[in-house]
Amino acid sequence: METSKLTFSLQEIPEGRSKRSVYLSDGELELDDEVTLKRGDVEINFLKTNHFIEVDFTVDVETELICDRSLKPFRKELSGSYHILFEPDEVENTETEKGAVRQISANDLTVDIEKEVRDTIMLEIPVRKIHPDYYDSEGNPEDFEIQHFGPEPEDEEDQIDPRWEKLKKLKKS
Repeated sequence: METSKLTFSLQEIPEGRSKRSVYLSDGELELDDEVTLKRGDVEINFLKTNHFIEVDFTVDVETELICDRSLKPFRKELSGSYHILFEPDEVENTETEKGAVRQISANDLTVDIEKEVRDTIMLEIPVRKIHPDYYDSEGNPEDFEIQHFGPEPEDEEDQIDPRWEKLKKLKKS
């Protein structure tokens, strides 16, 4: 069975503070149908004591996104951080946007942070994914051009939808 680069054996984590760096290459971390990981670095800081294991990590990745306007793919740099506290005592698993508390049983031999790394990346994806071609020189998204088909009405306030006119005639009858 192959383990993830983001799964760490408890025996390999030394007591006290330690660091690990993990490089993620193209497609190594499954993100989403519209988001592809191209490359990334995960810097992990461990603090291991007899009572808990604390994991802090930062991710710096390059992703390929699909533009909401044009459906053209483009690359975007994303970064984020997260904090996880693993405790052997019975604790209620809690999770927020910036951190989590997890119970780790005495039988567990590994700590896996793949889900948290994935979620941290996904939370950094912008709500509006817009290709860089659609930004003006000041970095603001360009407005869509409004196109009209057919003759343009001269005064929209005086125009009444012909369907309403027919309904009014039916009401009078």
